[in-house]
Amino acid sequence: MEITFTASQHAILFALLARALSSHLGPEKSEAVIHQAVQRYGQQRGHRMALRAQRDGEPLSMLNYMAYAEWRVGPGETEQAMAELVPDARSFITRCPWHKAWLGSDLLSYGRLYCQEIDHALVRGFNPELRLDVLSTLSNDDRPCEFVYHQANLTPENLELLDEKKSANQQHGAVMPWEYHAGHLFHVFKSLLHMEYGDRGEAILQEALTAFALRFGEESVQVILSCQVLNFDGLPN
Repeated sequence: MEITFTASQHAILFALLARALSSHLGPEKSEAVIHQAVQRYGQQRGHRMALRAQRDGEPLSMLNYMAYAEWRVGPGETEQAMAELVPDARSFITRCPWHKAWLGSDLLSYGRLYCQEIDHALVRGFNPELRLDVLSTLSNDDRPCEFVYHQANLTPENLELLDEKKSANQQHGAVMPWEYHAGHLFHVFKSLLHMEYGDRGEAILQEALTAFALRFGEESVQVILSCQVLNFDGLPN
């Protein structure tokens, strides 16, 4: 049977890794490792986005940062409203599949750490000269996520162009499946934990994978493990 991941598996995997880290290292040490992992993960994703834009001859602008996102969720899984468009775009998110997954699994206290780092890390990986403000997140502040994309300049013409670019990028394989994203997430934690903690790090990983298998089946774990041979610093072949 073919296993298909969604953003929910990605969210739960992160939270289970964070929980296993906390149980072995304590809150303070574990949070330092988690922040480092999310920063590396986000910057690698942002770098791949930049590689695609450069391959297409596109500038590393805020508009193209929005256009080259590597993920999509299903209809109704997220709810977003734009309050301002020019020159800076202000976005409010009131529904999020990560927040929903963590809240429904009593893992919000671990999952929220992802939201503290991921968006800034993505922008740094894409173009460190761009500026994104994260003013609040559902998972940390109990109010809508509020993002300010500086110099997005979402004029009517640019909004139309953004939709065209998103559609083209999705057709050309820029949007990666959630199995890939989960595998990448695990790969970053694995690299850091093996380097810093050796056998103890492997025990942390196995604790998280065991909990993941209980929720989604052993086949789902094998999907994650099958991705560990990939090079997440570059574009997939």
